[in-house]
Amino acid sequence: MMTDRARVSFPSICVLAATILVAAILPGAVAQRPTSGPVAVVNISQVLGGLNERADAEAKLRGKAEEIQAEANSQQEAVRKLQEEYDAMTDPAAKIAAEERIDAAVIQFMAWQELMRHDLDIDRALLLEKLYYDIMAAVAEMANDSGIDLVLVHDSSGEIVKSQQQGAPPLEQQVLQQISQRRIAFAAPRIDRTRDVINQMNLKYKP
Repeated sequence: MMTDRARVSFPSICVLAATILVAAILPGAVAQRPTSGPVAVVNISQVLGGLNERADAEAKLRGKAEEIQAEANSQQEAVRKLQEEYDAMTDPAAKIAAEERIDAAVIQFMAWQELMRHDLDIDRALLLEKLYYDIMAAVAEMANDSGIDLVLVHDSSGEIVKSQQQGAPPLEQQVLQQISQRRIAFAAPRIDRTRDVINQMNLKYKP
């Protein structure tokens, strides 16, 4: 009876030993194969909205815009006074000279206003450009520290925005264009590192 039991058990022992051997070898073989590594997503718009640096810069730009508006009001008041002086004149020659002064003041004001508008646009563009490069650097640092091989721009969370202002494209075209620009259909919350990037940049920012 013992011999029969030994005969039955010996093949089973061989199978078990082979299984253990394969299990011991496979993890090493899998570890040697290249892997793609973890993937993460970052919402650039949310990062921009959460940066202390941008908030401070926007406050400075608003202050500059308020100064420009105050100067614009002053120039408009000067033109208004010239107009009042012109209306009170009765001498034709004096009115011609006053009209020329008004035209010159208006032209100068319009040129100055356009220059200031362009200047503010440049400041905002440079700010966004700098912040974009800083975000990309922060994303790369976060990815390297976390062992992440690929970081995608998360564009699936934003709503479709439609504008009915004069000159805007047809609503259908607006919707189709925004749909065609989307690249990510779904991203699990566990791979969203947007908040990590915001916290990382805010900690390093020194006003």
